[in-house]
Amino acid sequence: MVLKCILSQFSQINNLDSWDPILNWIGLLNWIPLFLCFIGFQPYLNSAQKRLVLSKVFIASSIPILLSGFAQFFFKINGPYQLMDGLIIWYQRPINGGGLTSVFNNPNYAGGWLTLIFPLCLSVLFINSKKRSRIKSIVSLIICILFTTCIVLTNSRGAWIGLIVSIPIVLGKVTLFWLIPLIIIFVVTILVTLIPSMPIEFKAFMENFIPDKVFSKFSEIFLNLKNFPRLDIWKNSFLFIRNRPLLGWGASTFSILYFQKTNFLNNHAHNLFLELSINYGIIVSLIIFLTISSIIITSYFFIFKRENNLEIINDRSWWAATFIFILSHLYDVLYYDLRISISSWIFIAGLRAIISENKSLTNLKKI
Repeated sequence: MVLKCILSQFSQINNLDSWDPILNWIGLLNWIPLFLCFIGFQPYLNSAQKRLVLSKVFIASSIPILLSGFAQFFFKINGPYQLMDGLIIWYQRPINGGGLTSVFNNPNYAGGWLTLIFPLCLSVLFINSKKRSRIKSIVSLIICILFTTCIVLTNSRGAWIGLIVSIPIVLGKVTLFWLIPLIIIFVVTILVTLIPSMPIEFKAFMENFIPDKVFSKFSEIFLNLKNFPRLDIWKNSFLFIRNRPLLGWGASTFSILYFQKTNFLNNHAHNLFLELSINYGIIVSLIIFLTISSIIITSYFFIFKRENNLEIINDRSWWAATFIFILSHLYDVLYYDLRISISSWIFIAGLRAIISENKSLTNLKKI
């Protein structure tokens, strides 16, 4: 990344007139400081107790996001409101037919944050219920319900997928016995209603089982799969990468390239690793992708192959949050929101700390 920035200062790395090389240096701020944070976070996450405390901090700090989201969605409270003669301004976007955004720029970002924290809510609920703490269990259950409601209200497909995926990861395979049949019924219902030869009355009957917004969000994919916008974005992304595979085009070039190619505006590649490859080249993208994948895979064996206990449940939620972060970035790019990027590196650092913690225990047993 740094090499790319240096080269861009002394030579022309692309033929994009509207692109400024300084964007490469600005783009580094999304990565280099967080790489250092990843290293610096680990000593503060090197025990199950520390990770549990931070889980509760994440949940508590998300309560204002839930409240502002409900205020926005149900009471149309958007602001702007000013404090200290305009030094602090609080503002939320009007919904205007879209989904809940709360303090984020759009529903996908709001859903991305909520699905990162939701696994932590599940683990705290499970821990409190096992400890037979009635009041804490009730509070945890209410928080889980509020998170679920907000995630649904975002109308974000990615958030809904993250919500469903997190449940079996945190709570275990037993949830699959009811979750898989529900998913099958959902998919079959949508597919059946899309068959042209089906009677209109039967289609209407089947559609009654699925809320209108949920049905429309997923049915539009099947109805117009060939023209699904993300497929065109990904296809063009591969073409851009093929033209400059090693060093890429430079930070923030995708929107320029895509507009030149299609005459349509789009801010990013809707896949973090394609975005990285376009910006900095395949080598940088592979290094980051393989490093994170290695941490996820290695930590999986330390977390899920051990005997279940309360500490492991919380570690499962950290693994789930990291996995959902990676999953969501296969079809969107939410990383450029600093709240999401910092939190994601905290979770990745937590998994790295779990690996180090378990390796130390293994070495002690050998001694």
